[in-house]
Amino acid sequence: MSSLLNEIQTYWSQRAESFSKEVLEEDEERWMQTILAEVPENNVHILDIGTGPGFFAIALARRGYRVTAVDYTPEMLEKARENAGELRDKIEFLQMDAQNLSLKDGAFDVIVTRNLTWNLEHPDRAYKEWRRVLKPGGLLLNFDAAWYGYLYDDDKAQQHVAERSGLESGGNYLKKYENAQIMEEISKKLVLSRYKRPAADLQLLINAGFSKVTIDTEVWKRVWSPAEQLYYASTPCFMIRAE
Repeated sequence: MSSLLNEIQTYWSQRAESFSKEVLEEDEERWMQTILAEVPENNVHILDIGTGPGFFAIALARRGYRVTAVDYTPEMLEKARENAGELRDKIEFLQMDAQNLSLKDGAFDVIVTRNLTWNLEHPDRAYKEWRRVLKPGGLLLNFDAAWYGYLYDDDKAQQHVAERSGLESGGNYLKKYENAQIMEEISKKLVLSRYKRPAADLQLLINAGFSKVTIDTEVWKRVWSPAEQLYYASTPCFMIRAE
């Protein structure tokens, strides 16, 4: 384990409980309408990478899909199993690094992931691994945002500060993450924090051997609640679809 990977795991171990509560408040139907528009058939095996508290895995298992869910943080996997309840036996939960998957070549029809790639030390390696475990013609759906991009972009930094000031002055609830400054320091060491996204992902995916790569920069309007759209206005979510 690299020292950076250890830092990331430690942070998310501490966040497991609060992050799980936050994620479970999200609108499952919004997300599933978007995902199932791309994955209409039940006869597929889906890999949820970076499952965290299991939001995608549980929602997909509830709809009859065969799901394998992986995460590097044991505490997150424990929360995912707990959150799955009676569905836990329908989901295969595995602890592993998204950048080095201990899975067979061509084992999955679909990969879903969100809010993960920004958090990886080697996203180029991860994308190659994800292509390896997909079947020929398999589909990747990656939801992410340019989290912490404001650390390297003056315009985004000003927008970020103005956004937070506006929320506070307007009396809106401003989320307070424990040890948030730690994640900022970690983000300064992460590759994707420094680049324009999702343009950087497009090149990485092509280099990894994916084809038919499309990017939806408006997906946040469909999957985020009005409150999320307000809170994360300066870092809108995008969806990368790659075969």
